[in-house]
Amino acid sequence: MPEPSLIPMRDHAESQIPQLQIHGGRSAMRRALQAGKEGFTIVNRYRILIVDDDAMAREILRRILEHSGYEVMTAGSGPEALRKLHEGIPHLVVVDLMMPEMDGFELCRRIKSHLDVPIMILSAVAAVESKVEGLQMYAEDYVVKPFEKEELVARVQRVLRRYGESAGVEQPEVVIDQDLQINFVQHWARVKDKQVTLTPTESKLLFLLVRNAGRVVTNETLLAKAWAGDEEAYEEGLRVHISRLRSKIEPSPSKPVYIQTKRGVGYRFTAKVTYPAGQEPMALAG
Repeated sequence: MPEPSLIPMRDHAESQIPQLQIHGGRSAMRRALQAGKEGFTIVNRYRILIVDDDAMAREILRRILEHSGYEVMTAGSGPEALRKLHEGIPHLVVVDLMMPEMDGFELCRRIKSHLDVPIMILSAVAAVESKVEGLQMYAEDYVVKPFEKEELVARVQRVLRRYGESAGVEQPEVVIDQDLQINFVQHWARVKDKQVTLTPTESKLLFLLVRNAGRVVTNETLLAKAWAGDEEAYEEGLRVHISRLRSKIEPSPSKPVYIQTKRGVGYRFTAKVTYPAGQEPMALAG
């Protein structure tokens, strides 16, 4: 059986990249929409993929993380993990290093070459060299076995919180309506039954607009926030990115319903926003 590959190499055209299917799909969207009743709904539950060739270790980890409120997928090998990533992109991958077929470092390399997803290494290998390689090249954290379950849960929470903050996102995933779902951390949007990949800049722009839904966000604010520190940021480049973003999420890009232009001023995200109590984000100035 040929070894699975996650997606084609980066130099392939974007149109050739197969769409990854998100576990739960439209039924999960309907449940979220019913909970929120109107506007878009925050999806709070994080999904974690555990990769370990030891079945007992996988089961223990699964129970610990599910008890802590996480949705858990498991894989017993590197190739199986790559197949699982076609079923649903997790918010975190927990990887054991010592595995047959494909060791943990090789699996981490393949994941990181295609997906922007945090990785935590769990290993009985306590050698400093292994820790340094793992942390410098692939992982957000490295936990040595054996460990206390409270420590593991705390480290998982820390990685997820830190990764979300580094993307400037309070919540990783939102359902706008029945036709649009967005994950700002992993840079994808589900438009009806199709998943599309967002570039990091497109994801930042969309986050800024959604965060200020109903308000016009000025060109100057979008340039300053999405291209922070980049001296080459300019309004024509912003227009190009907005056009590409519309081509990905709008039912009819020439007649946008989500991202509308305030000519000479900026852009406004028009969907009505409803947040769970206490989770309303602070709007941006401008």
